[in-house]
Amino acid sequence: MRNITYLLVFIIASFIGCSGTVKGDSNPSPQSRISIIRFDKDVYNYLQQPNTEVEKELKDKYPDLLPAFGQITLDQNDESTFFSSLKEYFSNQMLLKIYQDALKAYQDTTPYEDGLNAVSAIVEDQFAGKSLPRFAMHVSGFRENVIIVDNLISISIDKYLGDDYPLYANFFQPYERSRMRPEYVVRDYLKAWLMSDILKAGSDAQNLLTAMVNEGKVLYALTVLLPDSDPNDIIGYTADQAKWCKENEKSIWQTIVKQNYLYSTNHMLITRLINDASSTSVISPQSPGRAGAWMGWQIVNRYAKKKGFLLGDILSMDAQTILKGAKYNP
Repeated sequence: MRNITYLLVFIIASFIGCSGTVKGDSNPSPQSRISIIRFDKDVYNYLQQPNTEVEKELKDKYPDLLPAFGQITLDQNDESTFFSSLKEYFSNQMLLKIYQDALKAYQDTTPYEDGLNAVSAIVEDQFAGKSLPRFAMHVSGFRENVIIVDNLISISIDKYLGDDYPLYANFFQPYERSRMRPEYVVRDYLKAWLMSDILKAGSDAQNLLTAMVNEGKVLYALTVLLPDSDPNDIIGYTADQAKWCKENEKSIWQTIVKQNYLYSTNHMLITRLINDASSTSVISPQSPGRAGAWMGWQIVNRYAKKKGFLLGDILSMDAQTILKGAKYNP
């Protein structure tokens, strides 16, 4: 495998613990219309009629994605046993039903391709010399949400079947299910791209301020790239959750400052303020999860309004510069 990175979007919704970055073409050519690669369909077709000829075709067509998929789905990267393990894994009737439901739900990918193509034009305006990567779909059986290999991002579509999908209730908490809907596919493609290729997460020393501002950069970037989206959908909040944060913005900030959290490098503290959860318990049991990420978003928003820089410039700035320039003090 070459240059494989995994982002556990539902499990680790921050930059904490990211294992690396994805290296793409440093001089990308102008991008043609984006079409989503249907790796999911090709694998399913193989499972229906497995034979050595199709195995070779899959290896040739997906030299990076296939072994990455094997590692995150089958927990193995042994080429000699890959296809036997794949058939055994999806011989489980529940997993096969999930696979079929996912293919049915994503029979037509035109809406997602249209969304990504609209973003592509914004990327050209905001990022000099950058273009979006290739995009694919896979089915993991409720395992890792995103696979990133060289200049390609694949989404596990079985985790976007709607918050009322019957099988989700046994595996995911309500706050997780609320974002397991088709309308989050484009957002999560872009989030993975920003985290892996634009922000180069993990290159700076990590403290709470850095983590908050990094999350704020992603959220701010998504509002620029998806200008027609409801801001609450960008972070995954209900209207009531967003209202709670706005009404308590000052107290959230004061808690972080007075408790000397801002420059803390305590991994557990950072996780509790940044990651998905039913609430941000270190702030308040009534708060939504990711209150620290929401706070970082407000800081970056304030900075962007004051300075008026292009998105690419804002994303390249360090957290301390952004906090100082924003003069943030709700």
